[in-house]
Amino acid sequence: MEIISFCLSERGMSAQTHTYTGYRTADGIHLEYYIGTDSWDGDGYAESRNVIRKIDGGEDVLCRLNDLFEACRIQKWAGFCGSNPSGTLDGSSMSFEAVLADGTKISASGTNNFPKNYHEFAKALHRLMTSEKISDTEFTEGTYAVTLPESWVGRVTAGFSEGFVTFSVDRNDGCELTFFIIDNDSCGYSSPSYRGREEVGRLVFGDDVRFITARDHDSIASYANRVSGEVLALLESYNDDRAAIIKSIRGVNGYKFCAEDGMTLYMSEAMTLADSARSLWLSLNFAGDYPGGSKPITLKRRQYIQMFPSYTYTDTIEDVRRKFLKVFSEEFTERTLKHAVAEKSLIEYRGSVYVLCKKSKGEVSRNSYVDSVWDEGNGKFTVVMAVRMPSAEDVIYVSLPVGKNAEGRFVFTDYPYWDKSE
Repeated sequence: MEIISFCLSERGMSAQTHTYTGYRTADGIHLEYYIGTDSWDGDGYAESRNVIRKIDGGEDVLCRLNDLFEACRIQKWAGFCGSNPSGTLDGSSMSFEAVLADGTKISASGTNNFPKNYHEFAKALHRLMTSEKISDTEFTEGTYAVTLPESWVGRVTAGFSEGFVTFSVDRNDGCELTFFIIDNDSCGYSSPSYRGREEVGRLVFGDDVRFITARDHDSIASYANRVSGEVLALLESYNDDRAAIIKSIRGVNGYKFCAEDGMTLYMSEAMTLADSARSLWLSLNFAGDYPGGSKPITLKRRQYIQMFPSYTYTDTIEDVRRKFLKVFSEEFTERTLKHAVAEKSLIEYRGSVYVLCKKSKGEVSRNSYVDSVWDEGNGKFTVVMAVRMPSAEDVIYVSLPVGKNAEGRFVFTDYPYWDKSE
């Protein structure tokens, strides 16, 4: 069986469609795997595509694909139309088209009802298009390239997925062991909870910005009795190899790589900072409106509410201070908490911290969000909050200054947000 072109689209319960396409070229075959997402643009649904991988394969890749089509007897799929079984509400669907060298056209479709060998075919096709045994030290994902160590050639397999590339080795039990991952995310660096995480830098191509995070995964040493001696040998230079890989990252196909220097406040970080600040400010100033399930107590004819749940172990004003210093500057924190203690709106009582029950005197904003982040230079930024008030059609913009504290963390140096929104 010889393929001229093919297209397989799979859809589940989400708005995403996974599509695998291919067509013959003079030297072999071009393959492409992308995830399409439908979104409403006002006039109708428009599809945006996230290309996971493109391959310009030679005759060897074409032969592997022809063998897969032959093994799964794709020619038997012609005309298949699988109707959704009665009573089935969830599940998946597929559509498939192919053109063979002899002119034969094959079309098939189904919803929770698929042709014979479909699942085996789809799984094998996905693996063929998203995994690659490392055969050269020069490796590219499409937006960046790295130089891999010689010891990885022939032993390590790269796996391409949405937002990251995994590097794995074979285990003796037939499974794979993923030991290193490079994340490529447009929303920000990966979670600090990942082991061995390192914020590497950004890939920039016009308005397209990707954040590159390198991180460890499973330790090869933890599976010493399940891998070969050749795989175990990778451990000897892993730390040095990992550092060299990160240092070698460079942009390709129009992307420019900007190494992380810690001097930029990104939108994702600003949003997290704004959410944390808002939560602390509400807890301190508007506990009467946001009691968090706590019941007030009366002390000297004033009502107080426990500021934080017991499981947070925030039992003293010094504990509260440490929480504030993660979000606000030392000067602002000292000024704010000193004033609250002097007014007795923040007190320690029976091993917990309590705040005075206060309620907003004016109207409360319907919602607020980070509109933009301005770089003021010299490590200073302004986070612009957009606020909607119930009585106003226009959005109110509030500027919140941000700078770095002594630990090098971005924090708000002032917080005029509630003064204006109230």
